[in-house]
Amino acid sequence: MAKTKKAQRLDELAALIRRCTLCPLWESRTRAVPGDGRYAAKVMIVGEAPGREEDESGKPFVGATGRFLDHVLEGTGLDRADFFITNTVKCRPPKNRTPRKPEVDTCTSNYLFEQMELVNPRLVMLLGAVAAKKILGVKSINEARGRVIERDGRKFLVGYHPAVRFYREDLGEKVREDFALLKREIRKLKK
Repeated sequence: MAKTKKAQRLDELAALIRRCTLCPLWESRTRAVPGDGRYAAKVMIVGEAPGREEDESGKPFVGATGRFLDHVLEGTGLDRADFFITNTVKCRPPKNRTPRKPEVDTCTSNYLFEQMELVNPRLVMLLGAVAAKKILGVKSINEARGRVIERDGRKFLVGYHPAVRFYREDLGEKVREDFALLKREIRKLKK
């Protein structure tokens, strides 16, 4: 069966991302992480940046954060293969530092925004301040979390990145709340 033009373009973007040298992050990466999942997913998850395990494998959300995501999805009738999962930047920043504005701008303008258009999800879950600030223009996660934001014919949720639990235990409950909202919104999409 022939691939659709959208699928072909998503494959082309993934190949471009894997050999990208447009910002300094390429110099320290092991593998770029284009994202993966269903090319026609109803739900897209956008994190901040690949971590160590993602950098080693070339796949998003495979470390502790990915295991947490899998746990959260238990009982929803969905698994990670039902989503398209990616990050705001496609290469791991050195020592897992926060991506810098020029790195974020480079990746989003060259890759992420086009990925979002091609996948065309009905719901996008933005995990972490980097994704929320860039995609929605909010100043903080708390400004946007806990509610559905509609923009450009698409629904957005903002939540804490699950990795925050590893260095801020007090935010673990907020992460669970964010994913509970995601579950509720996914159920609405299935109706």
